[in-house]
Amino acid sequence: MKALYSSLFAAATATIVAAAPAFAQTPAAATCEIDQGRPQPVARATLSLTRANVAAKSGDPTKDLKDVVAILTAPNLKDENPLGRAFLLASAYVYLLEQPAIQPISTRGAIGITTNPTATIDLFAAADSNITIVEKSSPACMTYMQPFRQQKAWLNVTNAAINALNANKLDSAEILAKRSLLLDRRSPYAYSVLASVARARKNTPALVEYSRQVLTAAGKDTAYADVRERALYDLTMAQTDRAKAATGAEKKTLAREAIPGWTELAQSNDNIQATIAIRNLTAMYIAAGDSAQLRKIYEPMIKDATKYSEGALLEAGVVAAQQKRPDEAVILFERVVQINPYSRDAINNLAASYLQTGETEKVTPLIDKLVAMDPGNPDNYMLYAFTYAGKLKKKSDAKMTRTYNDSLMYWNTKSEKMPVKVSFTEFSRNSDGTVLVGAVENRGTAAKSYTLSFEFLGPKGEVLFTESQTVGPVSAKGSKEFRIRNPKTGVAGYRYKLT
Repeated sequence: MKALYSSLFAAATATIVAAAPAFAQTPAAATCEIDQGRPQPVARATLSLTRANVAAKSGDPTKDLKDVVAILTAPNLKDENPLGRAFLLASAYVYLLEQPAIQPISTRGAIGITTNPTATIDLFAAADSNITIVEKSSPACMTYMQPFRQQKAWLNVTNAAINALNANKLDSAEILAKRSLLLDRRSPYAYSVLASVARARKNTPALVEYSRQVLTAAGKDTAYADVRERALYDLTMAQTDRAKAATGAEKKTLAREAIPGWTELAQSNDNIQATIAIRNLTAMYIAAGDSAQLRKIYEPMIKDATKYSEGALLEAGVVAAQQKRPDEAVILFERVVQINPYSRDAINNLAASYLQTGETEKVTPLIDKLVAMDPGNPDNYMLYAFTYAGKLKKKSDAKMTRTYNDSLMYWNTKSEKMPVKVSFTEFSRNSDGTVLVGAVENRGTAAKSYTLSFEFLGPKGEVLFTESQTVGPVSAKGSKEFRIRNPKTGVAGYRYKLT
């Protein structure tokens, strides 16, 4: 799932957008009521903050921001307006964090505090403390102050955490993510980084905890869809692993806990993610002792296939076939072939399902497509034999019976006598490109080399790129693997020639 992880963090970086400068905002009287005109120190600090706003347009606002801090932290200050003081200090601290000359952890004197000037102050923590005071004053102020938490300093440290994680600098990523949380604990990004750090360290309890916090922070906000999905996957996989390791009643309980997560992930737009979800959902129903309920996996897909990806529908069709419901498997496989006419697995499974439902007249065109795409697979030719076996089960005259028998024997012999077999074990298509893995089996009596010439097809059957690979020499009765990797994307299927 490497591609999924990297795409998640690319999305996270693109989604984090800085708000308007907090110091420039004035709370609306009807919403978050803050008096910035009394007593005199608060009024003077308000004036300094206004000057900082003006200075920022053409110069450096640092001096005026320090004045705000100096006025509001003066030794003999009577805190007669704690809400106004906290609002102005929060504004000054947040804005100071944007200035190049100011470090997040500075001496008190460097930001204008005159008492104990050589001691250090964490501006992230100081900003958080004062924002919190304002937030607690009313629900309206809680909403109003949220943009103060997501200013440039937060944006920079959060992106730095993501970049450190992508560079596998786990210690740095953890430190930066926790610093991000000092300013904003309601955004899911830092929790997502910490969950990924826990995953890399194989710290399952931490992974579960941080994944839950991602889900809480993300809620149902579509802007966080990718981050939420990653967390749901991690959490549900952890539940699944625990269920697999458990026994007895505990195993059933843990398996049932994982079912809702996989059910939601089955609707992922990520083809690989959705396929994995269906496989694990099947395993969890069985582990829970609810194998009779497996139909629940694909019932929603039959009702509305548009919510599901090609991979999810294909995997669900396999579940239906395994449950000996070929009529329902046909519906699912037909939908996959509609989405992707070049899905080798869907075509193969649809042909086999038609044989199960007795719709033999629909099988031959599908096998013709399979053979055209996959000529080196004896199993495709055996499907022709199965088709004629199916036709023999139906009433026919003596002449047609002989014809069907002869055809059955012809295709059975052709399949069994093929001197080579090409099989595939992986066909991956994601943002990293396309991977095809398979093997060539030499069914002959002497070692031989083979050349596979592939055409990789787009959704309309257009050739996107070609690859050629020589496999061998392959020993008699032996096999040898081949692997093709290409950075190009958008592949729907492939076909090849074998020489």
